[in-house]
Amino acid sequence: MPIRHARIFPRHAFHCVLGGVAVAYALCAVMLMPARIFILPFLSDGEPVSDEGMLFLASMAVPAGLYLMVWRGGDFFAWWRTPPVLTLGAHGLQLGRRTVAFADVTRLRHRHGRDHMLITTRSGKTSRLRLGLWDHAAALRAEVEEAIGKVLRGDVERRMHAGDTVDFGALAMNAEGLVHEGQLIAWSSIDTVHTQSETDGVLVDEHLVIIANGRTRRIDRSKIENEPVLLACLMQRLPAG
Repeated sequence: MPIRHARIFPRHAFHCVLGGVAVAYALCAVMLMPARIFILPFLSDGEPVSDEGMLFLASMAVPAGLYLMVWRGGDFFAWWRTPPVLTLGAHGLQLGRRTVAFADVTRLRHRHGRDHMLITTRSGKTSRLRLGLWDHAAALRAEVEEAIGKVLRGDVERRMHAGDTVDFGALAMNAEGLVHEGQLIAWSSIDTVHTQSETDGVLVDEHLVIIANGRTRRIDRSKIENEPVLLACLMQRLPAG
């Protein structure tokens, strides 16, 4: 039975856009002071900012405004052109008139910092699934990862049994172990593997932590491709598994 997820308003992204607009408005207000145009009345009693000060303010405000509006607030602009319902069926995703068949998927990447899933098909086309635009986003992510993982896992297992090294972006895997930055981490040398989340109140960093031979390796999960398949294969091959 198809699972439907309703579109929701991205409040956090909207607030980020408002913050970016406020930064841009304040910068314009300061830049207009030499022309005696005061769009912020309390600036009328102040002294015009020097050219050096203006350059410094612009160098700080422009990146901050773009970061808030484009990077953190991008989901708000995408919300306007997103269909009201996303349907997850047994064979694929349907988003308005666009359908992504699971059987055609070759690569899946979760951009944790933005909570976007990038789904690439055999044609080379990449679709961006913005999880923050849908209700029950955590469940949607799990459903997509499970469905795509089932499709990709069989091919990965066949390639590994044939002696190939399978690329997962930041990591690779073969019958002998994991490959990270050109170095082989043998299965027998791996003590533990776990995921780790860190947040500073604004950004969330997700890492895959591998402890082997007394060394700790932290891999950015946003740089791992087909992570559900990688984790499933890992759990089967770890010594304690």
